[in-house]
Formats: sequence, C-alpha cells, structure tokens
Amino acid sequence: EGWKIRVGSHPVGRAWSALVEVRPPGAADTTESQVVPFNTTLSSEKLAQAAGRAAAIQWIERESKRGPEL
Repeated sequence: EGWKIRVGSHPVGRAWSALVEVRPPGAADTTESQVVPFNTTLSSEKLAQAAGRAAAIQWIERESKRGPEL
C-alpha cells in the first residue's frame, strides 16, 4: 500500500511495450524510482500499460515478502 507506480508505454515496431517504475511509500518525489524488469511486447498500448502495472504489483508483492535489506 502506498507505492507509486509509473507505467510509460512506447511503440516497438508494430507492437507496444512499457517502462515500469515504482517508488516506495513515503519516498520523496525527488527519490529515484526503481525500474521493474519488464521485457514484453503486446499488440496494443492499453495492453502494454495493463501488463506493466501487473508486473509492478507482482514486483512490489515479491519485494514486500523479502523484508528490509541488511
């Protein structure tokens, strides 16, 4: 909860992909975002945005389970 997700879609040939970034809760707007691995192309911009957001949510859930780094 509270994570900020940014999904920027872009064309790749005749398909679409996305740059997916997340920022943890409470992070300042000047804090650098974490880029989420996303290497998928889809047939429409809308699908790329939806898949990018889903990848961000999955990444956040996985990171939340890992706990704080030592």
